[in-house]
Amino acid sequence: MICTPHYSRRTLAQLLAMTGNRRSTLASSSLESSARTSRMIGRDRVDTVAMGSTLLAVVLVVGLFGPTLAINPLAKDEEVVNATSSIFENVQAAQASTELLKNDMPSSDYLRFGAQGLLEYVSNVSTKFTPVFENFDQKDLDQIQQSLIEAIRYLNGYEVVNSISLLQNVDYNLYNHNQFRSINSDLRIASIGLSEALFDQRDVSSALDDLLASTDKLAEHVGRVSDAIQRGEAWTAETTARATAAQRAFNESIDNYLNGSLTQIDDLSESLTNLRTYEEELYQKMKDKIPMFPKSTVNYFITLKKSLENLIQKVLINFENMRLYKHREIEQWKVRSSINAPISYMTQVAVQVSADPMLANDCTEAYIEKLLAFPNFTVSHVNGCLADQTSNEEKTFDVITNAIDNYVAGAINASYAAFDICFRYAPKKLNYCLELVNSNLFP
Repeated sequence: MICTPHYSRRTLAQLLAMTGNRRSTLASSSLESSARTSRMIGRDRVDTVAMGSTLLAVVLVVGLFGPTLAINPLAKDEEVVNATSSIFENVQAAQASTELLKNDMPSSDYLRFGAQGLLEYVSNVSTKFTPVFENFDQKDLDQIQQSLIEAIRYLNGYEVVNSISLLQNVDYNLYNHNQFRSINSDLRIASIGLSEALFDQRDVSSALDDLLASTDKLAEHVGRVSDAIQRGEAWTAETTARATAAQRAFNESIDNYLNGSLTQIDDLSESLTNLRTYEEELYQKMKDKIPMFPKSTVNYFITLKKSLENLIQKVLINFENMRLYKHREIEQWKVRSSINAPISYMTQVAVQVSADPMLANDCTEAYIEKLLAFPNFTVSHVNGCLADQTSNEEKTFDVITNAIDNYVAGAINASYAAFDICFRYAPKKLNYCLELVNSNLFP
């Protein structure tokens, strides 16, 4: 059992009362007493000898025991010294657990706030407890008591609440936030108990045992939460890097699709425009001769031009709709279907679960592995969708190209060439030729 040295309460109180008196005061009192003794030599030698003997005894007692007893009566108690050293070591261990966080703050908000709160709390506890328990046996009890009161004020203040509140989002069920509140409460109660025991000059065993147990929990929990934050930051950095790389590949795939599709649309649009221009040139060459055609032939030219114009207009409208709707929709995948957003959310859930001892299990590691594979899976899926879209568009473009090259252009050439041949005949055979061509075109 840890206790104070075995002096009577009155004797210990007297020794503690002497804490403020230093050897200079004792020496001064000794000199004054010696002077008075000298003046009394002629009157009462016996009394002088007795007084000198008493004074010598007091000086010897103070000289031998004063430096230890007046400064700290507990300094000789091995159990007290060991307990206070262990408390100090626990606080130092908690401080050491946060060093990596201090040098490398997390990037995500919820982890950064948690790290900030943890650093603030542990740093303040260390700052307040170090003057109390570091080299406990070398400190004046008054100094220890004053430092302990400052520690209690901190543990009972709003600054603690603000620091601990930053841990609210580190885990899923606020376990760490509530655990630190509990540890802080235990530290405060044990510190108050120790302060009262020192003030009342009674057994400090129970208070030191409680305080040691509380700092054990503090060191253990700070280490676990600090490790969880660091592990969570590592996961976040890895998933973010993979998501960013996947998003880059994702965007490149979309851009490649859009560029390829637009190139084909532009090429086909140019072909249609050239076909219209070509037909118009042929029409202008024959325009002066058209009034000589039979009515049925004129109607054929009108039908031919309208059919060609309608075909070109419909194809161009479909191309424009593809630009306005399909291409825009796919392009918005880059923003609306960002890989970073879901990856960030899923990583946060994984970190919060792993940081909560009430939820964490072996599945967390497997979940992270699958989460890290998700970006590449997403890119593969999107590339597959874009490949299907490109394939369908190419089939459509091939149909349009074949229709232009093999049907529309051929029909225009055949029509104008056939009518042009008729004008090589004599006028009396011209109408017969035109009628013949017309009947062949429209059987």
